[in-house]
Amino acid sequence: MRATPPNDVLADYLSEELQPGSGAAERLLALIHELHAGRMGTWEVPGDCWSVEFSPVRATIRTEHAIPGRTLHLPLEDFEEAVRAWLDFVALQRASSAS
Repeated sequence: MRATPPNDVLADYLSEELQPGSGAAERLLALIHELHAGRMGTWEVPGDCWSVEFSPVRATIRTEHAIPGRTLHLPLEDFEEAVRAWLDFVALQRASSAS
């Protein structure tokens, strides 16, 4: 998946770190649920090329490998929506491939 800056950071994070079938997207959504519920304050999820740091209001995606020095700050709700949309996209691709 390719996108133009600043959306390239989010697009690359989703396609590189949330591999279909890995369960990573589902684990992130569960973590976001815990943040919304107030059961945790901050959390960092390291990845192969990208990491994401969560607070109760924001997700920060950063890398030193894929696009050196690039960082993207998103409201937590926007990041959650992007992960859900990614899961929908992957499911649609699988359904199309199965047809």
